[in-house]
Amino acid sequence: MSPTGEHSTLGGQAPHPPKKAPRRTVFRRIFVENLGIKLTSMFLAVALLLVVRQDQSKEADIEIPVVLSNKSDSEEFVGALPKTLRIRVRDRWSRLAKALERKSSAYMVDLRGFSNGSIYTFDREQIQRLLGGSTLTIQSIYPSQFDVKLEQRLEKTVPVRANLVGEVPEGYMVSRDKVIVTPDKIKIWGAISSVQQVNDITTHSIDLAVMDKSARIEVQVQNPGLPFLTFEHERVQVEVSIAEMEGKHKMGTVDLHVRNCPENLECNLTPLQAKLTLQGPIPTLLRVERGELPVEVYIDAADFEGIPGKYPRARLLCDRPQGVECLISPRLGTLVLTSPHDETASNEDGPARKGR
Repeated sequence: MSPTGEHSTLGGQAPHPPKKAPRRTVFRRIFVENLGIKLTSMFLAVALLLVVRQDQSKEADIEIPVVLSNKSDSEEFVGALPKTLRIRVRDRWSRLAKALERKSSAYMVDLRGFSNGSIYTFDREQIQRLLGGSTLTIQSIYPSQFDVKLEQRLEKTVPVRANLVGEVPEGYMVSRDKVIVTPDKIKIWGAISSVQQVNDITTHSIDLAVMDKSARIEVQVQNPGLPFLTFEHERVQVEVSIAEMEGKHKMGTVDLHVRNCPENLECNLTPLQAKLTLQGPIPTLLRVERGELPVEVYIDAADFEGIPGKYPRARLLCDRPQGVECLISPRLGTLVLTSPHDETASNEDGPARKGR
């Protein structure tokens, strides 16, 4: 023992560490050191395991549109062509998901070389190319085939007839036999069984009830309800001529008026009334009858230059709508222009209407 009370070592060597220290160091290295990296690695391993387990082979349906691309020019296909093919495929889910997201091109059906009554079978290799996945396994195709039905193709030219419905408004007239259709004939073609039934083509209906003037209308032609028909033109121009009818309207007895009477004179008119008949376009006469357009019979005092006196042959005028003629009886009246202070002035013709 040294003078300080501490144990001395032989040969001056340092004492050995405790025996439990190595165990703590090994534990630390295994579980504590680089703990973040170890946890991350463990998480990635678990995630990869889950992905691998989920990415197993699965099945799904993929639809492909079907289009008729080629056939003989002298024949028309009259069968039932499937609009789509439903393809059941199998593959790992990761690749299958990509195939489902991809938009497939249409399956082009080429009927050249096929005869009426034969069977067309959809080609698996062509479908495989359209799907774009060489690893995809085609489980089934629905429908897998269809019947080929062909008819002789016929072409002919038929007239187009305008389909006029209803009646024009009151006061108008239309000459149905003078309606012009452009083009007046169109070419149609298709299956012989359908084309032979068509002798003419009509347009969609043109309602005359809403037409009050001539018009040129673009309208679609009607399909006669037969299948496998094609039209050279789907729309035509229809020219309809609408005209106003002429007529008369008796307004009976109407009051007469004086216009432009000088401020310093009194204007007296006889007779007080006249018979009036209007002649012109019926639509305008109907508006007058309903009170929508005014009509007035009058004498214009301005024609007499403000000179007092009696004017026995004053012409009756008519304020009426454009295009309308007034038939007035009598045509003439008597206008007396007097000063308000002239007490000797009198109207020898009886009652008079005073104008302003």
